[in-house]
Amino acid sequence: MSDSFPYACPYCQIGYCQPGKATYTQILHGQLVAVNDMPVWTCDICGYQEFEREAVLALEALLGVSETSAESVRTKVPDPVETRTARRIKP
Repeated sequence: MSDSFPYACPYCQIGYCQPGKATYTQILHGQLVAVNDMPVWTCDICGYQEFEREAVLALEALLGVSETSAESVRTKVPDPVETRTARRIKP
């Protein structure tokens, strides 16, 4: 992890995102990719998650993705109903 200090959650703005590991899932070129133990930051209040940008870029390089699209790095802000499963990549 690039910096291991908790930071304020960008989603709920109440909790703090803590470093940890989670399963990263993404559809690339029509194929489902799932990787266990990817570095992630998880909010201790709402469960919001952001994956480490460097780890995602390294994974995409291994998979032969030539250029990271803006959509694969950024995700939409989740609906309040989906708060526990919200994930995005940490900038």
